[in-house]
Amino acid sequence: GQGFKVTRKYIVDTAFRAVFSQGEGGGSNIGVICEYDALPEIGHACGHNLIAESGVAAAMGLKAVLLANPSVSGTITVLGTPAEEGGGGKIDLIDAGAFADVDICMMVHPEKTNMMAPITLAVNHAEAVFTGH
Repeated sequence: GQGFKVTRKYIVDTAFRAVFSQGEGGGSNIGVICEYDALPEIGHACGHNLIAESGVAAAMGLKAVLLANPSVSGTITVLGTPAEEGGGGKIDLIDAGAFADVDICMMVHPEKTNMMAPITLAVNHAEAVFTGH
């Protein structure tokens, strides 16, 4: 949908891959993860439903940026990653090469509180310099 080429049952029966590309090749492939699952008797207790919809919103925003800049080549890859609570859906996708062509990948995870310095299990600092318009 929405100009993305969607592959259902991508590697895992309940996973998907949606790709939007612009240009004649080149450019970066930006990955966006949409986690989703529900826990028995609890449902969406830790916000994975919000991760999925935030990921879709981020992908649509990135697509709008590409369309507003027709001279820019790039790809947006949205990966639906189920079974994150104990099932390890991303592990199966990683092992099968789902991220092999993705240059950078992002995801948002909601939290019940606002924190200036959240505790993270892994972090990588990067500096980006933007030039132009």
